[in-house]
Amino acid sequence: MTTPSLGCPRPSGTAYSSIDATLSQFSEYRDFRSGALDRAVYSKLIEQSSDELLEAGLNRDQMNLSTRFPLDDLAFVKETITSLRQQSVLPDRDFSTSGYSDWERLVASLYDHGGNMTYIFPEEALLIHALASVIKPRHAVFAGSYYGFWAIWAVREVVAAGGEVTLIDTDDTVMHLAQRNFERLGVSENVNFVVADAISYSRAELADIDFVALDAEGPKSCADEDLRDKAIYYPITQAIAPAMLPGAILLAHNVLLENVTQNAYFEERIAYNELQYARWHSFLSEQFDFRISYPSTEGVGIYRKAR
Repeated sequence: MTTPSLGCPRPSGTAYSSIDATLSQFSEYRDFRSGALDRAVYSKLIEQSSDELLEAGLNRDQMNLSTRFPLDDLAFVKETITSLRQQSVLPDRDFSTSGYSDWERLVASLYDHGGNMTYIFPEEALLIHALASVIKPRHAVFAGSYYGFWAIWAVREVVAAGGEVTLIDTDDTVMHLAQRNFERLGVSENVNFVVADAISYSRAELADIDFVALDAEGPKSCADEDLRDKAIYYPITQAIAPAMLPGAILLAHNVLLENVTQNAYFEERIAYNELQYARWHSFLSEQFDFRISYPSTEGVGIYRKAR
Protein backbone atom coordinates (compact mmCIF):
# COMPACT_ATOMS: atom_id res chain seq x y z
CA MET A 1 0.00 0.00 0.00
CA THR A 2 1.24 3.48 -0.80
CA THR A 3 2.00 5.32 2.42
CA PRO A 4 0.55 8.83 2.69
CA SER A 5 1.38 11.30 5.41
CA LEU A 6 0.13 9.39 8.42
CA GLY A 7 -1.17 10.49 11.76
CA CYS A 8 -2.77 8.51 14.56
CA PRO A 9 -6.54 8.31 14.21
CA ARG A 10 -8.59 10.59 16.39
CA PRO A 11 -9.99 8.92 19.50
CA SER A 12 -13.44 7.62 18.71
CA GLY A 13 -16.17 5.62 20.36
CA THR A 14 -16.55 3.23 17.45
CA ALA A 15 -13.82 1.03 16.08
CA TYR A 16 -15.32 1.56 12.63
CA SER A 17 -14.73 5.33 12.77
CA SER A 18 -11.10 4.89 13.77
CA ILE A 19 -10.49 2.22 11.14
CA ASP A 20 -12.20 4.19 8.38
CA ALA A 21 -10.49 7.48 9.27
CA THR A 22 -7.05 5.86 9.20
CA LEU A 23 -7.47 3.69 6.12
CA SER A 24 -9.19 6.39 4.08
CA GLN A 25 -5.72 7.89 3.68
CA PHE A 26 -4.85 4.90 1.47
CA SER A 27 -6.01 4.77 -2.14
CA GLU A 28 -6.22 0.96 -1.97
CA TYR A 29 -8.78 1.14 0.83
CA ARG A 30 -10.81 3.73 -1.06
CA ASP A 31 -10.71 1.51 -4.15
CA PHE A 32 -11.82 -1.50 -2.12
CA ARG A 33 -14.76 0.35 -0.57
CA SER A 34 -15.86 1.60 -3.98
CA GLY A 35 -15.74 -1.92 -5.44
CA ALA A 36 -12.81 -1.15 -7.75
CA LEU A 37 -10.40 -3.45 -5.88
CA ASP A 38 -11.11 -7.13 -5.27
CA ARG A 39 -11.61 -8.11 -1.62
CA ALA A 40 -8.98 -10.87 -1.75
CA VAL A 41 -6.42 -8.51 -3.30
CA TYR A 42 -7.15 -5.85 -0.68
CA SER A 43 -6.86 -8.45 2.08
CA LYS A 44 -3.42 -9.47 0.84
CA LEU A 45 -2.33 -5.82 0.78
CA ILE A 46 -3.44 -5.44 4.40
CA GLU A 47 -1.35 -8.46 5.40
CA GLN A 48 1.68 -7.05 3.58
CA SER A 49 1.26 -3.58 5.13
CA SER A 50 0.65 -4.56 8.75
CA ASP A 51 3.75 -2.85 10.15
CA GLU A 52 3.00 0.54 8.64
CA LEU A 53 -0.66 0.26 9.67
CA LEU A 54 0.44 -0.43 13.23
CA GLU A 55 2.47 2.78 13.05
CA ALA A 56 -0.62 4.55 11.73
CA GLY A 57 -2.47 3.63 14.91
CA LEU A 58 -4.48 0.51 14.07
CA ASN A 59 -4.06 -2.78 15.88
CA ARG A 60 -4.01 -6.07 13.95
CA ASP A 61 -7.61 -6.85 14.75
CA GLN A 62 -8.79 -3.49 13.42
CA MET A 63 -6.79 -3.53 10.20
CA ASN A 64 -7.87 -7.08 9.36
CA LEU A 65 -11.52 -6.46 10.21
CA SER A 66 -11.53 -3.85 7.45
CA THR A 67 -11.22 -6.69 4.92
CA ARG A 68 -14.68 -7.91 6.01
CA PHE A 69 -16.53 -4.59 5.59
CA PRO A 70 -19.59 -4.98 3.36
CA LEU A 71 -19.46 -2.82 0.25
CA ASP A 72 -23.10 -1.87 0.84
CA ASP A 73 -24.50 -2.05 4.39
CA LEU A 74 -28.13 -1.82 3.31
CA ALA A 75 -27.70 -4.52 0.67
CA PHE A 76 -26.11 -6.82 3.26
CA VAL A 77 -29.02 -6.32 5.67
CA LYS A 78 -31.65 -6.74 2.96
CA GLU A 79 -30.04 -10.01 1.85
CA THR A 80 -29.90 -11.26 5.43
CA ILE A 81 -33.54 -10.38 6.17
CA THR A 82 -34.66 -11.91 2.85
CA SER A 83 -32.73 -15.09 3.64
CA LEU A 84 -34.41 -15.36 7.05
CA ARG A 85 -37.87 -14.69 5.61
CA GLN A 86 -37.37 -17.32 2.91
CA GLN A 87 -36.51 -19.85 5.62
CA SER A 88 -39.67 -18.86 7.58
CA VAL A 89 -37.64 -17.55 10.51
CA LEU A 90 -39.07 -14.03 10.28
CA PRO A 91 -42.58 -12.75 9.55
CA ASP A 92 -43.22 -11.99 5.90
CA ARG A 93 -42.95 -8.23 6.14
CA ASP A 94 -40.36 -5.68 5.11
CA PHE A 95 -38.38 -3.50 7.47
CA SER A 96 -38.46 0.25 7.29
CA THR A 97 -35.43 2.52 7.02
CA SER A 98 -37.57 5.64 7.32
CA GLY A 99 -35.80 8.05 9.64
CA TYR A 100 -32.82 5.75 10.15
CA SER A 101 -30.28 8.14 8.60
CA ASP A 102 -31.53 10.96 10.82
CA TRP A 103 -31.24 8.66 13.84
CA GLU A 104 -27.68 7.73 12.82
CA ARG A 105 -26.71 11.39 12.73
CA LEU A 106 -28.37 12.07 16.07
CA VAL A 107 -26.66 9.14 17.76
CA ALA A 108 -23.32 10.13 16.24
CA SER A 109 -23.65 13.66 17.59
CA LEU A 110 -25.11 12.94 21.04
CA TYR A 111 -23.97 9.47 22.14
CA ASP A 112 -21.32 9.72 24.85
CA HIS A 113 -18.95 6.74 24.66
CA GLY A 114 -17.35 7.68 27.96
CA GLY A 115 -13.86 6.74 26.82
CA ASN A 116 -15.01 3.27 25.72
CA MET A 117 -14.79 1.74 22.27
CA THR A 118 -17.45 -0.41 20.64
CA TYR A 119 -16.96 -2.99 17.90
CA ILE A 120 -20.56 -2.79 16.69
CA PHE A 121 -20.16 -2.01 12.98
CA PRO A 122 -22.62 0.00 10.85
CA GLU A 123 -24.21 -2.99 9.11
CA GLU A 124 -24.64 -4.73 12.48
CA ALA A 125 -26.41 -1.67 13.87
CA LEU A 126 -28.69 -1.57 10.82
CA LEU A 127 -29.32 -5.32 11.08
CA ILE A 128 -30.58 -5.16 14.66
CA HIS A 129 -32.78 -2.21 13.70
CA ALA A 130 -34.20 -4.27 10.84
CA LEU A 131 -34.78 -7.33 13.01
CA ALA A 132 -36.54 -5.26 15.66
CA SER A 133 -38.79 -3.57 13.11
CA VAL A 134 -39.76 -6.92 11.55
CA ILE A 135 -40.10 -9.01 14.73
CA LYS A 136 -41.69 -6.23 16.83
CA PRO A 137 -40.62 -7.86 20.12
CA ARG A 138 -42.74 -7.53 23.22
CA HIS A 139 -39.63 -8.00 25.38
CA ALA A 140 -36.12 -7.60 23.99
CA VAL A 141 -33.19 -8.49 26.27
CA PHE A 142 -29.58 -7.41 25.74
CA ALA A 143 -27.29 -9.74 27.71
CA GLY A 144 -23.85 -8.21 28.04
CA SER A 145 -25.21 -4.85 26.93
CA TYR A 146 -22.02 -2.89 27.73
CA TYR A 147 -22.88 0.81 27.42
CA GLY A 148 -25.93 0.21 25.25
CA PHE A 149 -24.58 0.99 21.80
CA TRP A 150 -26.09 -2.09 20.12
CA ALA A 151 -29.40 -1.65 21.92
CA ILE A 152 -29.73 1.97 20.84
CA TRP A 153 -30.34 0.84 17.26
CA ALA A 154 -33.31 -1.35 18.22
CA VAL A 155 -34.95 0.43 21.13
CA ARG A 156 -37.19 2.79 19.14
CA GLU A 157 -38.69 -0.06 17.10
CA VAL A 158 -39.33 -2.22 20.18
CA VAL A 159 -40.97 0.56 22.20
CA ALA A 160 -42.97 1.81 19.19
CA ALA A 161 -44.47 -1.68 18.93
CA GLY A 162 -45.50 -1.55 22.60
CA GLY A 163 -42.61 -3.64 23.91
CA GLU A 164 -39.99 -3.22 26.60
CA VAL A 165 -36.22 -3.48 26.55
CA THR A 166 -33.95 -4.87 29.26
CA LEU A 167 -30.21 -4.16 29.30
CA ILE A 168 -28.10 -6.41 31.56
CA ASP A 169 -24.44 -5.90 32.42
CA THR A 170 -22.32 -6.53 35.50
CA ASP A 171 -20.54 -3.17 35.23
CA ASP A 172 -22.50 -0.38 36.89
CA THR A 173 -20.32 2.31 35.30
CA VAL A 174 -21.18 1.35 31.71
CA MET A 175 -24.82 0.72 32.64
CA HIS A 176 -25.16 4.20 34.09
CA LEU A 177 -23.52 5.57 30.94
CA ALA A 178 -26.06 3.67 28.83
CA GLN A 179 -28.94 5.07 30.87
CA ARG A 180 -27.66 8.65 30.53
CA ASN A 181 -27.34 8.22 26.78
CA PHE A 182 -30.82 6.76 26.39
CA GLU A 183 -32.25 9.62 28.46
CA ARG A 184 -30.31 12.18 26.40
CA LEU A 185 -31.75 10.70 23.20
CA GLY A 186 -35.25 10.50 24.64
CA VAL A 187 -35.60 6.70 24.44
CA SER A 188 -35.36 5.57 28.07
CA GLU A 189 -39.09 4.94 28.54
CA ASN A 190 -39.92 1.22 28.90
CA VAL A 191 -36.20 0.42 29.17
CA ASN A 192 -34.85 -1.48 32.18
CA PHE A 193 -31.19 -0.84 33.06
CA VAL A 194 -30.10 -3.83 35.13
CA VAL A 195 -26.71 -4.16 36.82
CA ALA A 196 -26.46 -7.90 37.40
CA ASP A 197 -24.91 -11.16 36.35
CA ALA A 198 -26.91 -12.18 33.27
CA ILE A 199 -26.78 -15.87 34.26
CA SER A 200 -28.33 -15.55 37.71
CA TYR A 201 -30.63 -12.69 36.71
CA SER A 202 -32.03 -14.62 33.74
CA ARG A 203 -32.83 -17.63 35.90
CA ALA A 204 -34.55 -15.61 38.61
CA GLU A 205 -36.15 -12.62 36.93
CA LEU A 206 -36.88 -13.11 33.24
CA ALA A 207 -39.86 -14.60 31.42
CA ASP A 208 -41.74 -14.31 28.12
CA ILE A 209 -38.80 -13.00 26.08
CA ASP A 210 -39.18 -12.99 22.31
CA PHE A 211 -35.85 -11.41 21.32
CA VAL A 212 -32.35 -11.68 22.82
CA ALA A 213 -29.19 -9.89 21.72
CA LEU A 214 -26.08 -11.54 23.13
CA ASP A 215 -22.71 -9.77 23.25
CA ALA A 216 -21.25 -10.67 26.63
CA GLU A 217 -17.59 -11.29 27.37
CA GLY A 218 -16.02 -12.96 30.38
CA PRO A 219 -12.48 -12.38 31.68
CA LYS A 220 -9.87 -13.87 29.39
CA SER A 221 -7.97 -15.37 32.34
CA CYS A 222 -10.96 -16.86 34.19
CA ALA A 223 -10.27 -20.24 35.82
CA ASP A 224 -13.74 -21.49 34.81
CA GLU A 225 -13.54 -22.22 31.09
CA ASP A 226 -17.28 -21.70 30.67
CA LEU A 227 -16.95 -18.12 31.88
CA ARG A 228 -13.80 -17.29 29.92
CA ASP A 229 -14.08 -14.72 27.14
CA LYS A 230 -16.83 -15.58 24.63
CA ALA A 231 -17.30 -19.09 26.06
CA ILE A 232 -19.65 -17.32 28.47
CA TYR A 233 -22.27 -17.44 25.71
CA TYR A 234 -22.99 -21.03 26.76
CA PRO A 235 -23.98 -20.49 30.41
CA ILE A 236 -25.85 -17.28 29.58
CA THR A 237 -27.87 -18.95 26.82
CA GLN A 238 -28.47 -21.98 29.03
CA ALA A 239 -29.85 -19.65 31.73
CA ILE A 240 -31.95 -17.45 29.47
CA ALA A 241 -33.40 -20.13 27.15
CA PRO A 242 -36.14 -21.24 29.60
CA ALA A 243 -37.37 -17.61 29.69
CA MET A 244 -37.58 -17.41 25.88
CA LEU A 245 -40.91 -18.02 24.22
CA PRO A 246 -41.14 -20.75 21.56
CA GLY A 247 -40.01 -19.20 18.29
CA ALA A 248 -38.08 -16.39 20.02
CA ILE A 249 -35.00 -15.12 18.20
CA LEU A 250 -31.46 -15.00 19.60
CA LEU A 251 -29.00 -12.68 17.84
CA ALA A 252 -25.36 -13.19 18.86
CA HIS A 253 -22.42 -10.92 18.06
CA ASN A 254 -18.84 -12.08 17.34
CA VAL A 255 -19.92 -15.30 15.65
CA LEU A 256 -17.02 -15.07 13.23
CA LEU A 257 -16.68 -18.56 11.79
CA GLU A 258 -16.28 -17.97 8.06
CA ASN A 259 -13.12 -16.64 6.41
CA VAL A 260 -14.64 -14.61 3.60
CA THR A 261 -11.26 -13.13 2.58
CA GLN A 262 -9.02 -16.20 3.01
CA ASN A 263 -7.03 -13.93 5.30
CA ALA A 264 -4.42 -15.85 7.35
CA TYR A 265 -5.16 -13.71 10.42
CA PHE A 266 -8.72 -15.02 10.55
CA GLU A 267 -7.73 -18.68 10.30
CA GLU A 268 -6.32 -18.45 13.82
CA ARG A 269 -9.24 -16.39 15.09
CA ILE A 270 -11.82 -18.81 13.67
CA ALA A 271 -10.03 -21.80 15.23
CA TYR A 272 -10.13 -19.98 18.59
CA ASN A 273 -13.83 -19.15 18.16
CA GLU A 274 -14.71 -22.75 17.34
CA LEU A 275 -13.11 -23.87 20.61
CA GLN A 276 -14.80 -21.09 22.56
CA TYR A 277 -18.24 -21.89 21.17
CA ALA A 278 -18.10 -25.70 21.28
CA ARG A 279 -20.39 -26.17 24.31
CA TRP A 280 -22.60 -23.27 23.25
CA HIS A 281 -23.13 -24.76 19.79
CA SER A 282 -23.95 -28.13 21.33
CA PHE A 283 -26.59 -26.49 23.54
CA LEU A 284 -28.00 -24.50 20.61
CA SER A 285 -28.42 -27.71 18.60
CA GLU A 286 -30.56 -29.13 21.43
CA GLN A 287 -32.73 -26.09 22.19
CA PHE A 288 -32.91 -24.06 18.97
CA ASP A 289 -34.46 -25.42 15.79
CA PHE A 290 -32.84 -22.88 13.44
CA ARG A 291 -29.18 -21.86 13.51
CA ILE A 292 -27.22 -19.80 11.00
CA SER A 293 -24.38 -17.28 10.87
CA TYR A 294 -23.87 -14.35 8.51
CA PRO A 295 -20.52 -12.72 7.63
CA SER A 296 -20.90 -9.21 8.97
CA THR A 297 -17.67 -7.50 9.98
CA GLU A 298 -17.55 -9.27 13.36
CA GLY A 299 -19.93 -12.09 12.36
CA VAL A 300 -23.46 -12.57 13.69
CA GLY A 301 -25.39 -15.72 14.55
CA ILE A 302 -29.18 -15.95 14.43
CA TYR A 303 -31.04 -18.73 16.23
CA ARG A 304 -34.71 -19.61 16.85
CA LYS A 305 -35.91 -21.18 20.09
CA ALA A 306 -37.56 -24.51 19.32
CA ARG A 307 -41.31 -24.29 18.89
